[in-house]
Parts: sequence; C-alpha cells; structure tokens
Amino acid sequence: MKFVIQKWTNSINIGRNKLNRESIGGTVEYAEGVVLDSKLYFNKIQSLILEQVLKLSLVVDIIHECILRKNSIWIMGNGGSASTAEHFETDLHFIKHGEKIRIGAQSLSSNSSLITAIGNDIGFEEVFRHQLIRKSKKKDLVILISASGNSQNLINAAMFAKENDLETIALLGFDGGKLLDLVDHHILIKSEIGMYGPVEDIHLAICHAIASELLDKFK
Repeated sequence: MKFVIQKWTNSINIGRNKLNRESIGGTVEYAEGVVLDSKLYFNKIQSLILEQVLKLSLVVDIIHECILRKNSIWIMGNGGSASTAEHFETDLHFIKHGEKIRIGAQSLSSNSSLITAIGNDIGFEEVFRHQLIRKSKKKDLVILISASGNSQNLINAAMFAKENDLETIALLGFDGGKLLDLVDHHILIKSEIGMYGPVEDIHLAICHAIASELLDKFK
C-alpha cells in the first residue's frame, strides 16, 4: 500500500512534528530533521518495538501488584503522550473481572480546567507534581510517558515520587533523556532524536499489550 500526502502549498505544524504537505509521495519530516518515507515508517516501528518487549512482563507484574494492594495508578504525559495516558486509563478501566477488581487509575493530563489553573497560577512545570501532592499516597504507582524524557513537568513529578515513596515507570524514546535515571523502571524505545511518531505509536501499543496481559491475569 502506498501512502500519498495530498499536495498543499503550505506546511502544517502538529505539536512538535512538522508535516510537509507538498506532493512528496508520503514523506514525513519531523521538526528536528528526521525524515521517513511512509513505506519505511512501519518497518521502523517493527525494528524499534522488539528491543524492549522483554521488559513488558516486569511492568505488567508491577501494575498487577499495585492493583491488588488497592493503590492508585497515576498516568501522565504531554502532547501526544497525554492522549496515550488518557487512552491507557480507559483501557485499564475496561479490565473486568466481575465486581471483585477495583482499578484506581487516572490520567493527570485529562482535566484541562485544573491543568490550566495550575499552569497559570503556579507554572506549567508543576501541573503533574501539584496533582500528585494533592492526590497520591505512599506506594502508589506513577507512570510517565515521554518521547524525549526531558519535559520539566514530568521530571518534577518523578522527583516528587522518588521523595515520597511512589514507584515509577517511564515509557521513553530517543536516548531516554533525564527521566531515564530518575525512575525505578523504564521501557526505552531507543531511536533517533526527533522521531516522535514511531515512538508514540509504540508507546500506545505497549499500553495495549499491558492491558491485554492484565486482563489475562485477572481471569
């Protein structure tokens, strides 16, 4: 199948990604200069996803244990990773096992009113940390999703978690950024810096795989 991007005379910025809409036969150009032909896009995803798949079982076990001890799961990310955080929360809430299982999962990227209030009154770098201060308790689980690993609001949240006995898992891309050394566990989709699309696609696939394995555990 050939993907053809319709010919436009301008280009459009989507988040951090720049999609050049000239008649370029499906080439996607990222703001940092990484260019992939759409024919190679899915091959790139396949090559990246195999490297960290063995860590999935450990992550599933950590989330499973958190659910069993009735602690909360706090999920967060920016931009495309924010939508992944919300999607993952939804999937976790659809893991059903009669009425016996309670999964307290929440995306901290979802409440636009609260996020803009914190961003305006305190600072955008505190939008996740401030929510953890108000909502979390010891032994809760914090899941941070970031392609770059360098978002200050996620770094602040990870530091708060470390200081307050919250376990952390990060889904990362590129070289892992600063978050790599701040979290307890990570899955790193190591890629060229700027390759947001494939990394974000894989992060969502990982969330689907985790939800599927958790469903199997609760059968």
